[in-house]
Amino acid sequence: MAQHPAHAQDHRHPGQPNPTDIQKALAGVNYPTTREKLIEQSRRNRANSDIVDIISRLPDHDYDSPAAVAKEIAHVQ
Repeated sequence: MAQHPAHAQDHRHPGQPNPTDIQKALAGVNYPTTREKLIEQSRRNRANSDIVDIISRLPDHDYDSPAAVAKEIAHVQ
């Protein structure tokens, strides 16, 4: 018997953003890029404040791909 979606397990840690929401927040970013440009683009894409906050806590260095951003976001949690 299939589990009801409301009861499905979510394997993300509490407070960890949904990867799809992060992708939407960073749509249009040209890599390589900086943390500041990631923040600016997430605001332009009207990302929710939780996602903008997480991005603002990333280390201040160049990011060469979406995967590099995702890896750092996992460490910021």
